[in-house]
This record gives sequence, structure tokens and C-alpha cells, in this order.
Amino acid sequence: MLRFFLYLLLTIIVIVGGAIFGVMQYLSPEEEEIKFASPSSVRTLSSGEIIGYQSAGDAHAWLGVPYADSARWRAPAAKLPWSDRKKTLDYGAQCPQLPIIPDSGGGRDFVGDENCLTLNVWAPPFHPETVPTGDDRLPVMLWIHGGGNTVGSGGSENTKIYDGSVMAEDHDVIVVSVNYRLGPLGWFMHPALEATAPTLEDASGNFGTLDLIAALRWVQENIAAFGGDPGNITIYGESAGGYNVLSLMASPLANGLFHRAIVQSGDLRLYSRDEAVNLKRNALGRDVWGSKKMVARWLVGQGRAASMDQAFDLQDTMEPTELSVWLRSLSVAELYGIFEADFAGMIEMPLLLGDGYVLPAMTTEEIFADPLNYSQVPLLIGSTRDEMRLFMGFHPDYVELTRGFPSKIKDVETFHRDTAYATNFWRARGVDAIAEAISQHQDVYAYRFDADDWRNLGFIDLKDLFGASHAFEIPFMFGYFPNPLKILFPDSTREELELLSGSMMSYWAAFAYYGDPGEGLSGEELDWLPWRQQDSGHYLILDTEIDGGIRMAQNIVRFEDVKAEFMSDTSFSSTEEKCMSYRNAFWADLYDPQEYESLGCR
Repeated sequence: MLRFFLYLLLTIIVIVGGAIFGVMQYLSPEEEEIKFASPSSVRTLSSGEIIGYQSAGDAHAWLGVPYADSARWRAPAAKLPWSDRKKTLDYGAQCPQLPIIPDSGGGRDFVGDENCLTLNVWAPPFHPETVPTGDDRLPVMLWIHGGGNTVGSGGSENTKIYDGSVMAEDHDVIVVSVNYRLGPLGWFMHPALEATAPTLEDASGNFGTLDLIAALRWVQENIAAFGGDPGNITIYGESAGGYNVLSLMASPLANGLFHRAIVQSGDLRLYSRDEAVNLKRNALGRDVWGSKKMVARWLVGQGRAASMDQAFDLQDTMEPTELSVWLRSLSVAELYGIFEADFAGMIEMPLLLGDGYVLPAMTTEEIFADPLNYSQVPLLIGSTRDEMRLFMGFHPDYVELTRGFPSKIKDVETFHRDTAYATNFWRARGVDAIAEAISQHQDVYAYRFDADDWRNLGFIDLKDLFGASHAFEIPFMFGYFPNPLKILFPDSTREELELLSGSMMSYWAAFAYYGDPGEGLSGEELDWLPWRQQDSGHYLILDTEIDGGIRMAQNIVRFEDVKAEFMSDTSFSSTEEKCMSYRNAFWADLYDPQEYESLGCR
């Protein structure tokens, strides 16, 4: 029984950034959907004809549609046309990444395939002659998956967590999800590649970002064939997907390709060229994979250098053409063989690069301080109440682990205090600071997701462990709860959860239609006020009725206030405990070594 529930908990791991994978094979499986090509789903694209199927939710679905061709560390190119009608009944290959569960890729050091630039489309089940045209065309919602920009995909046969059928059928929108290159194949800037790049796009290092821009161009060109309006496109994403939404707002190359933006548990951090190339460690002293360090490891691994120091020197003296050709000759297995997976298979490396062409060489504060620096589109932005419990809930400082999974919280009060600090830092930077800046020029709609109606498993209470944690809102706004997640909710809460899900989809759809969630597409929801209406800091709390329901609240979380509260907090039982909390709460570039030492920490 313990083993069964531990596997259930594994579901939660792989929701990180929305990245859910083949772990579902360990759990109560979904009933296999039998797919038959549907003649009414034939559509003609700029690259050829496709045929999809009618999903169990009665929407039409087209899976694994190619939208671009890619060569390693080059900007994506337009997809070459095909002559025969292409069946699009199955998801495309995910882009190369480390497996979320070690050895789940059949013993390989990676899973996925470089030929991965595909997308998925869901639409109401129109016959070809009834596809909406002109002013009747439907809003388009393009979903960008999370996973730290190093794991994840736009959809998998093993789970329907990103299935857009319910949104398409119930709310008359066109839903698109997309694969994009990840990790060292998605973001990689090195002097040798820059020196040999034929275009500024190729020299940018932002190949994953360029993939998303290519997907938006594909939508502009082809979405009318599905009944979608190329003049009304909403981009939305969670975690790294939220980062990517903000990066597309900041990219001059994406300007005009979309018209609304939804950021779920995101933020924006652009790395400088120096960081992208030379970074070896972050402020916490943890290894970070700058491009020169990666190349050095590859040179040593392939016997081209005897040591890391020699490899750093060698790559500086090699001719750029020789080095770039050699790098492109490495297999994907060789590229990924140097990495050890971090949480859920993710890699810590510079991602989203401020190259000055694809993405601006500016700070987040500089970008959103001036509307000339970003696409001024309606923005909906928010986070979950307990973001960091997902990550810290697997940390041995706070929980006892059994086979890598939490089986007991060591001290619930300490765990909740420390995760609250870490969560508030996330909200301060990823929601409130951005909302404050952008709301000076336009309306912004903010939210906090609070639903936490989890089951008590006996040996551990999931409500204490996870609460309303990172990525837990995803099933609600897609309207789909896979069987394993259903098991984790008490039967008594099912109706409440479905009602909240219906409200969230109604708000998200209304925003896609009008750029204002208002009272939802149904017109029956609580009126969602803009961030600065009446007084500053208005946001919507999304919760079940048993815990207070959907309601407006007012508060602004600022980083400096959270930091001051932490520094003056006297609830820590010892200096060692406060140091532990600081290390875990002030993650990444929030960590200040001098401040840490001032607490008496070593």
C-alpha cells in the first residue's frame, strides 16, 4: 500500500512546470482512446493536407502537426511541403531532454528526438463547409508547456493533462500546444557558433524562443483553416511556459504575432552574454552549465583534452569553424551524457539569453518599466498560494524520504514558514512587480490559486505537504483530471473541484475573447477587477466554496518587505535553522552571500 501511494506522489513530481510523462504507466491508467481518422477533420495547410480525429470530448484534434524544420543550433526554417494527406493522430516526439525518472528512457542518457518541432490543435467539430470564417472565426489559445525549459512537451500519449478538447468544445476556442527545443539544444550561445553564424538569429543562442516565434508564425498562416482568428491569439503558459510568455512579450521579433498573454507562475530572467558563455556556479555555489563549461566537458569526454583546464584552453585556440563543426557532429547521447539530472530531470543552465536581437540585453525591470520595450497586450498573471511546497516538499531538510518520496514532514510549522517565505519571493518577482510596472500603462488582471482539497493518506497529509502548490492549477484550467489525480482528491470534494474548474475555464476563455476576464464567458462569475481599479493590488483568489470560494482580495507583495520580515523573524529556534531557511528560501539570484554571512552562517 505504501508503495502504491508513493507512486501516486510521483504524479506530483512530474507536474513540475506542467511536465507530465510516462510515469503514468505506474498509476491507474487512463482508458486508452481509440482514434479513427475523421473525414470531417480534413484541413488544408500551407504545407499540405492533414486529417485528424474526433476526440472523446467531441472536439476535433490534430496531433503532431509539423510546424518547422530545425538544424542543430540554427534558427527554425519553414516546413517543407508534403504531397500526400498526412494523418495527425499521435503526438510528435518530445524534444531531447534528460528522463524525469532515471532509466525511464530505456537506459539512454536522454529521451526525445531532435526532429521534434510539432504542435497540436483542438477545435470544435466543424465540418469543412461549416468552419467559421470572417468575423465568426474563434479566438486562438497557444499553450507553452513548463519544465524549467529543459524538460517537458506540448503533449504525450501517456496523459491528457494538456488536452484542449474541453476548452475547445465547451468554450468555442481553438487550443494549440507546442513543442520547442529545450536545454542545451534550445538555448546555447558560444563564441565559435557566433563566429560562424550566417544570421543574427543563428548567433542569438535563443533557439527555443525562435521555435515559439516560428509556431506563432505558423498559427498566423494556418489557423484560419481550423476556424481560428489570426487577429486574436492568446499565448499562455505555466512555470517556464510563463517565463516564455513574458520573453515573447519582450521580443521585438514576436511583436504583432499575438494579442493577449496569460502568465501562470512565471517570471522573466534574461542571462547576459557573459553569463551564457562563462557561468560556472550560481550564488549558492551550485554548478551551472555555461556553454564553455559544457564544451570543456564534451572535449574531455571525447578524449580531445586530458583535463577541464586544458579543455577550456583548447576551445579558445581552436578555429571557430573546426569547433562548431565538431560540436554539431556529436550525438544527442554524447551531448546529454555530461549532465546529471536536477529536480525532475531539469538542468541548471543559462536560459533565455539577452542577446540584443531576439531578446533585449536588458533587465526585467528595465523591460517592463517602458511600454516601448515590450508588446502592450492585455495581461493576466498569477501564481499559486504555496508555490514552493512542491520543490521543498522533496527536500531532506524538511521531510523524511522513502525511496526518494516524502513519507513524513519533520516539522510542519517549520516547513510551512520556510515555504511561505520562498513562495512570497516568487510572487513578489513573478507577479506583483510585473503587475505594478505594466499596470501603469494598461489594465492587468492578477490571481492567486488557493485550492488545496487533497486527501490525507494517513502516513502523510497531502494538504500539509503540497497545499496549493506549483502547477496544481493546470488540470483546472484545462478541465481535465487524469485518473491518478482523481484518486488524490476526497470523493466529497469532486463536485467543488469541477465547479472551480468550470469557473477558471470560463475566465480564461473570456480573456481570450475580450482581453478582460470580467464575469467569465458565461457572464455568471464574480466580476474580476483589474489590478489597479479603485486601489492598487486587486487580485482574484481562485478557491473551492468549502474554503471561501472565488473572491477578490487586495495586497501587494514586495521583495524588500519579505526580505525585511525574514531578517527580523525571531521564530527560528537557532542560527543553524535560520541559515537553513535562508539557503532554501532565497534560491538562485535571490541569495546574497554577504547577507547570509551576516546571520552568522557559514
